[in-house]
Amino acid sequence: MLTYDIIIKHLMPPVNNFSLQPNIVMKSVDFPFFSNLFDDTFYRYGVDNKDSLINSINYCFNTSINTSINNNIKDILKELDINIIVFDFKNNKINVEHNNDYINPWKPTILLANYNDDYSNYWEPIVCKDTKIFSFSSPKASILKNNIYNNNININDNFQEILDLEGFNYPSENHSENHSDNHSDNHSDNHSENNETFIIKENEQYSLSKLNKMKKEELVELCNKMNKPINKSKFTKMDLINIINN
Repeated sequence: MLTYDIIIKHLMPPVNNFSLQPNIVMKSVDFPFFSNLFDDTFYRYGVDNKDSLINSINYCFNTSINTSINNNIKDILKELDINIIVFDFKNNKINVEHNNDYINPWKPTILLANYNDDYSNYWEPIVCKDTKIFSFSSPKASILKNNIYNNNININDNFQEILDLEGFNYPSENHSENHSDNHSDNHSDNHSENNETFIIKENEQYSLSKLNKMKKEELVELCNKMNKPINKSKFTKMDLINIINN
């Protein structure tokens, strides 16, 4: 039966409770679900709802994306070779969109808020005062290392695969173990030299790149030497790296 409410529903535009007006911000403390993941320097930024995905990315990179790219997120990832961490404000979920088989957290990474209803798909960038683009080597890297990747998304322990995908020829552990017996003496010397790099010096800082190249057992040894307890029965290399860096 055709009722007054049904007529009004079809005549009146839907109320959009998600997207902000252009140039308006929402501070992270006011996020309905994700506020605990961010410090108070983060905020959502309102963009034009027309092509809001493209507008959000343009805002993060301070540029204009090639107009030949459509609003398909997979096409954008392929064209720009970036990661996009999507905060789904409708279903309170986090998804990481990336271009290869493994997430490479050193690539430029942007944070986008999303709300997909029956009428439109809304996007807005999540940025902070320090930067709009994130990576393991950028300001606010903890948003990747400590909050999102460890708590909500399982970052895989595939640093060798990432290096291979990016064209670096860093030798794998299996490669080192497969040296012939004829090279055992040289291998022993090299192993001894490598061990010297793991000796702890007071207030010595270890770069993320250096830690990622270490084996899991070497990271455990490093935690022990630094008197940093490992409170998990099962842990990944990234767990150990976080313990060392904190």
